[in-house]
Amino acid sequence: MRARSHLVVIAVFALLAILSTYPLIARFSTHVIGDSKLDNYEYVWKMWWFPHALTSGLSPFTIPTVYFPYGYALAYGEITPIHTVFMTPFTLLFGEIVSYNLSVIGSTVLTGWLTFLLARRWYLRLEGEFAPRLITLAALFAGAAFAFSLYRQHRLAGHLPLLDTQWLALSIFAFDRWLAQRRLRDAALTAAAVSLSALSSWYYAFMLLLLLPVYAAAYGLNWRGLLTDGRTWRSLVIAAAIVGVLCLPFLLPYLQVAGEGAATIPVEDAAFWAASPTDYLVPNPLHPLWGALVRPVIWPFPSPMITEFLTSIGLATLVLALYGSRRTRGKSWRALKWLIAAAFVLSLGPYLSLSRLPLGIPLPDLLLREALPAADGIRSWGRFSVFVMLGFSLLGGAGLLLAVGSAGARLPGRRAQIAAVGVAALMLFESWTGATPTVRVEPRPVDLWLAEQPSAAPIMEFPLSAALSGPGMYYTRFHGKPVTYGYGTYLPLLYVERHPALLGFPDDASIDQLVEWGVHYVLVTTDALDYETFTPADVAAQPRLEFVIRLGEVEVYVIR
Repeated sequence: MRARSHLVVIAVFALLAILSTYPLIARFSTHVIGDSKLDNYEYVWKMWWFPHALTSGLSPFTIPTVYFPYGYALAYGEITPIHTVFMTPFTLLFGEIVSYNLSVIGSTVLTGWLTFLLARRWYLRLEGEFAPRLITLAALFAGAAFAFSLYRQHRLAGHLPLLDTQWLALSIFAFDRWLAQRRLRDAALTAAAVSLSALSSWYYAFMLLLLLPVYAAAYGLNWRGLLTDGRTWRSLVIAAAIVGVLCLPFLLPYLQVAGEGAATIPVEDAAFWAASPTDYLVPNPLHPLWGALVRPVIWPFPSPMITEFLTSIGLATLVLALYGSRRTRGKSWRALKWLIAAAFVLSLGPYLSLSRLPLGIPLPDLLLREALPAADGIRSWGRFSVFVMLGFSLLGGAGLLLAVGSAGARLPGRRAQIAAVGVAALMLFESWTGATPTVRVEPRPVDLWLAEQPSAAPIMEFPLSAALSGPGMYYTRFHGKPVTYGYGTYLPLLYVERHPALLGFPDDASIDQLVEWGVHYVLVTTDALDYETFTPADVAAQPRLEFVIRLGEVEVYVIR
């Protein structure tokens, strides 16, 4: 393809990304995607913090005024250097909100385009004669199926590191080329893609560490020839050097946290956050037309559904992928199918469950938690579903090409192309989740009030769900006070384990803990108390707390 053709493809994905996230484009500098303030606020804060720290002569990895008096290690959660570091020029020029939104839209466009490149490379090798436009349309289908998959759609609301799925497609693209020809430039590209995946999310680095060997084993290599080929060892040296230079500086903070024993996830939590086979098969549970009908299949509880379990493949992609799986042959396709199977099994977690109902059947993840370093720090094994979705998207595009291409032998070319476009439109309609909600990114009135207060003493906020949250981190950008809490993948669980007295707030033991930390102001967010054991009246009745002011939904107290 010529450069102009690639630009057209990129423009198509850019248009689809803008339309699918509308009205974000009209609120690009003030809002982010999401129907509430959750992890989206956390990553907006991180994208502000890193440039702020670098330009202020501070360490970006440790923040003494967060989780005061202990200090907050950024490695308690995803550092995601792709966004916090590499997007720094955009953050400095346009602000953290625009930079965040550029990352969201950009990841969608790149995911579509790089998956398109991978698909087109493989479709050109399929048996049969296909019109070039049909191959392009089938590759566009694959790119769109992955870029707008439900796995990615529901993560638009805040899981910024996991949106960078483009590097996963690039990793498969480059690794497959290296296996075929063993060129050093392909080894370098593979290492760069794996590094970019790691710098987006360590989850993806861990997944690639497990799945690329599966891909290589299924590829059908002459292992003796591979191991005696000097190009193999030169490629390994180049790859190791690239990964080491790019990743090691950002890996060290995580090793320090792991050394403190702070990066371990209980096996019960890992089992809860795993996928169920039914998650893949149900139609889109967020679809405006049928979502409410199928939602109980994956979340059979009266409480609001947790969107982590949204991994629906979609009927159009599923049917085409099953057809394509039967019709595709060759080393790359065989390796892809084994990769899908491995990712599917790993996504089920340490114990099998069916629609969130645990069956207690142990799975390979349980062994991996014991055998592999860092495996016991994986909270959501269900995220391996991203490779299932990538694989089904590629197979779905192949199935579309083989089905429509065969029909094209009997139909005029234009009709075959219209059929392909129609199927792609059906696929996009299936993955639609309705109008995209956006939320304004701004400080609360209480944050502006705190900024005006002369006291430099630390503050605490209750309930803990409000403090240990993304918004709790972002608001520090405005009030500038030390806070005795923080947020990240591991911190909420660790925080409760380390400071159990706070669970009894507003009893005397919790106040004693706050006094020990030197807390002056205590914030109580009254609209976040639905699932708490205390009420505003309980706080007002605590004689050691004195009411100061109410700003919006937040009541401010001082410790007497």
